[in-house]
Order: sequence, then structure tokens, then C-alpha cells
Amino acid sequence: MGDGGTEELDVYVQQLTACQSRLRGYILASLGNYANAADVLQRANLTLWKKAREFRPGAEFLPWALTITRYEILAYLRDHQRDRHVFSDDVAKLMLDAATNEVSDPADRQVALRKCLEKLPHRSRDLLWQRYDDEKSIRQIATETKRSADSVKCLFLRIRKTLERCIEATLRLDGT
Repeated sequence: MGDGGTEELDVYVQQLTACQSRLRGYILASLGNYANAADVLQRANLTLWKKAREFRPGAEFLPWALTITRYEILAYLRDHQRDRHVFSDDVAKLMLDAATNEVSDPADRQVALRKCLEKLPHRSRDLLWQRYDDEKSIRQIATETKRSADSVKCLFLRIRKTLERCIEATLRLDGT
């Protein structure tokens, strides 16, 4: 942003406001937890506001904001390394790269996700609800289902891959 003219500031605020859902989707795709994503979004917005003077008018706002947000996600992961719900650096970077490639409109992705969740077998949906709605650990689910933790992890990986394929196919069919 130039010398901080009111018009430039208004444009900056409009661009920041317009990209909130995409930033939220990017963070959520990277972290996989709504509460953590909300915290990181707040930190990213604060950083974006502090760096407003560094933004060059006429430049593309979203890629710039995503880069700053990426650093906030990495800082969050670094600060919460010991938390059992936070992914390793390698996994987090892979998730960040995947999320960067998929920064489509989160509303479209949510609609596609809902459609795909309905197509999952009841047992798979039940596992997802236990993990994400009830916030049960892999170990707890393994104990309750009398399976090994590794087999539960494999189940979640298969469910995730199935959902990813379904979402991508749904978005392609809808022309999104």
C-alpha cells in the first residue's frame, strides 16, 4: 500500500474481507480442526493488518494473503508441536501444499463434502463423527471398536481418499 491514503485503505479492507472464506478454508484444510483454524485465522488477520503498508496496490491480494497465512500456520504448528492433535512438520507441509492447490470457494467444497458424506456407508460416517464431532482420539476409537490404532488410521485414510475423490468429482461435475 502506498502512503496510506484512505482510498487505498478501503480497497485493502475490501480485499481482506473478500478473501476471508478462502483463508479460513485454506487454514482448515491445513490443520483439520475448526477451533485451531479460527485461532490461526485471527492471527493471520492481525498480521495482514500489520503488513497492510507492505501490500502493493495493483498486486494480486489472495496469493499475498495466502503466503502470510502459510507462515502463520507453520508458526502455529511449531508452537504446538507437542500437542498430540497437531501433525508433524512433513505432514503439515504436504497438507499446506495440497490446501494451496485447492483454494477454491470453500462454500462449494462444503456443499460437495455434504453430498459425499451422504454417500459414505453409515459405519464410515459414524467413525468420522466419533473422531471429529466427539473429538475422540484414534486410540479411543481403536479400543471401542476392538481394532488396532494402525487399522483405525488406515480406515480414516481410506475414508479421506474416498471423500477427496468424491469432492473433486462433484466439483468437476458442477463446473466449479
